[in-house]
Amino acid sequence: MTGDGGGTNVRADGGSHGAVAGTIHGGVYNSYYQVPDAAAPDEKFEIALNHLASGQATTARALLSEVTGSIRASNEVWFYWLLAFFSGRTLWELTAEDEQSYTAAERQIGSLPRNTWSRGIDAVRELVTASRSRSTDEGVSAQVQASIYRLDDEMRGEVLRHLERVLHGSLKDDLWHEEVYQARAGQKTERREDRVWMFFEPDPANPRTRAVKPADVSAGQLGLAGLTTAVVAGAVGVIGWLLLQNDDAPALIMLTLAVVAAGVAVVNGAEWRFRDEQRRKEERLRRIARLPSDAAPRAGFARKVDKMYLRYARKYAPDGPGSATWYVDSYVPMSLLRDEMVEAYRETRVRADQIKWLIRFQVREIKQQWVDGTLVGYRQRWSVLPQTKAFTAGGAVAAMVGMVWAIQAAARQNPLRTVEAVAVLAVTGWVAVLTGLHILAERRRATVEEFQRDQRMTTYWFEFQRWRHRLSDRPTDMDMARWLECDRRMLLHRALETYQLKWSDISAYASLEARGGDSRKARAKNGPWRFSRYQLLVFLLTADGVRQVTVELDFAAATLHDWERTNYRYDAVAAVRVQERDDGAREFRLFLVNGDSIEVDVTEPGQAETDEDPDILAAGAQDATGLRNTLFVLEGVAAEGRRWWKGPAYRRAS
Repeated sequence: MTGDGGGTNVRADGGSHGAVAGTIHGGVYNSYYQVPDAAAPDEKFEIALNHLASGQATTARALLSEVTGSIRASNEVWFYWLLAFFSGRTLWELTAEDEQSYTAAERQIGSLPRNTWSRGIDAVRELVTASRSRSTDEGVSAQVQASIYRLDDEMRGEVLRHLERVLHGSLKDDLWHEEVYQARAGQKTERREDRVWMFFEPDPANPRTRAVKPADVSAGQLGLAGLTTAVVAGAVGVIGWLLLQNDDAPALIMLTLAVVAAGVAVVNGAEWRFRDEQRRKEERLRRIARLPSDAAPRAGFARKVDKMYLRYARKYAPDGPGSATWYVDSYVPMSLLRDEMVEAYRETRVRADQIKWLIRFQVREIKQQWVDGTLVGYRQRWSVLPQTKAFTAGGAVAAMVGMVWAIQAAARQNPLRTVEAVAVLAVTGWVAVLTGLHILAERRRATVEEFQRDQRMTTYWFEFQRWRHRLSDRPTDMDMARWLECDRRMLLHRALETYQLKWSDISAYASLEARGGDSRKARAKNGPWRFSRYQLLVFLLTADGVRQVTVELDFAAATLHDWERTNYRYDAVAAVRVQERDDGAREFRLFLVNGDSIEVDVTEPGQAETDEDPDILAAGAQDATGLRNTLFVLEGVAAEGRRWWKGPAYRRAS
């Protein structure tokens, strides 16, 4: 597109972002941007360096100014103060107050004894002086280069990175090759491609499961069981006493066998009842199982959990015709797990993405059971074993036969007392059996469910520790910023090559780093949002007009895609506007006189957390996206056109 087109509108935001939640990394290992209320100067200095390394120069300047204002600063502190002072800014952007601060800093620096940091300070001051003078003397340029190349690799990289926008004239061309070399060398350092994805993974929540329902046995039921058992024992004792009086050994043996057989029948009957109740319970659950749940709110925790189960069901589905069988067989187990997860985590402050690791593990386990053939149906799982049925039926029959034998023998000794004992035994025995079956079945259920829960929690905790260990190599926000800076430099390099320009042909430039389409996002506490995909825009101001390049950056792979070039004259720029919405998001809009417009969502919606500083967040967002510098450059162009860098701002820098 060129500025002479008609009526077009270009959105460079990569699509809608509002529905995608982001991860905020907290905890002791992600607090490198947090400024304690009573922070000592040394602590503020370290925090300032972290902000500077992540591209948040505005906050770094403020913190370093507090440090230099509270103590007699060392050369090291002043070196980083100078880097922060000029970082991300052109000389044109310095105000009269900034100039006074710089002059005062030079006086204090001059009074300090020299050490290894002095070389870095000298290189910065010489570079600034040469850029301000707009000198074309090759000797001056060579002297500045010599001062920079005398620095060690780390210090030289810091100077070139933070004073990039201060460079002027042939000095820009001479040092740009070194910047490109460093960017290319640093673009994929420290296993970037293997680690970037970890930054967007949330801190995993501890595993939880639904609490086991205690055995449904009341005190009244226990009392009734105890009372009826005692009465049954009394009635049996009466029959046994009558047999003993008659010295009927065979009948006593049969009575004893009847009592033992009755116990075997009750115990196995309780197991039978337990399994039958579990089968019927699963039948009820299967009738109401829904995935996704019809009752889950569209944007709620439960609906997000639904989507994760469905996502992993698709991910682990086999290829070919077996996929249909997989979906059928896994539907109910996943539905039941889904209900449990929603119940276990709903009332906590855990976000759905924090249990993604657990859902993935559960579906993976179901898939493994399905492959092994151990994902058995509930009817098979809770089927009553043949031996259980045999012991129940055999015990009941044996108890009945033995008791009839004993009763007949006792009746010959004392019919009246035998009838009384049998009557009591019949009534209370029936109540005792029913109550005992319920109590034993419920206790069996609670024991089995507790055992199963313990087994699952053990495997969940092993997976939790494994996943945490894998995320322990997560890059810091400073790593992400350093890689992004390398990407930005490589984009500038390729843009210059595309337009066949030298750095000295660029009067000024601006860049925006916005969220790309289908991108994940995450940030550290008090840090700017980082994205898995970026939409990068570069505005190159040349003698002929503005050259704009828009690309998509795959951040993990460090590759640029979907190049778009746009050219327009300075007098084609009508206005620049940044609109801040109620949710805190900022939209950058560049209007051209022919009706074209370029719109970019440059900062993300959302509010500061309770333990964050909203001012630091706002400043960091503008620095990290390049919005501050872009506004300064393009607002000047919109107001004054190509005369902008010959106007008051340019003269002030000189």
